[in-house]
Amino acid sequence: MKNRTFLAGALTVFLAFGCAKQQSENKPQETSQQQAAKVPTYKAFGDSVQSSTPPIALAEAVKSPSKEKLVRVSAKVSEVCQKKGCWMMLTDGGVSVRITFKDYGFFVPKDIAGKTIIAEGLVTEEVTKEADARHYAEDAGKSKAEIEKIKGDQKQITMVAQSVFLPIN
Repeated sequence: MKNRTFLAGALTVFLAFGCAKQQSENKPQETSQQQAAKVPTYKAFGDSVQSSTPPIALAEAVKSPSKEKLVRVSAKVSEVCQKKGCWMMLTDGGVSVRITFKDYGFFVPKDIAGKTIIAEGLVTEEVTKEADARHYAEDAGKSKAEIEKIKGDQKQITMVAQSVFLPIN
């Protein structure tokens, strides 16, 4: 009797797996065009209200920095503060911009280098003091030799982001 019960159970499991496999084989496969057409979903950091304006290239945004004009950019993250995630560097071709966060009110994950994100904020031109530039290099995990190469104040384009959107799919 035990053998029959065991055989019946094994047969049920075998049939269930066979049916499941056949159903998955019958499902239409997505083409690469369908996969590319998927709209990414994002995780919001900071102000989660997304502007309806499509993002512009970072290189375009730095052409006319303004402390009054909110811009929405899309660019690749090249570096992130490895202490807290309290700043990041975005790159777009030959353009790099340091991003800090409005009112030091939020941080981003430290492992997002290489991802393309959307950020909204004010793009301005500023002078970073030598001590601050060295501090940023230290936070980025730069070597002591690289940090010591930083001499004098650094003129750079920066952005104070009120929101950052990271793709989650």
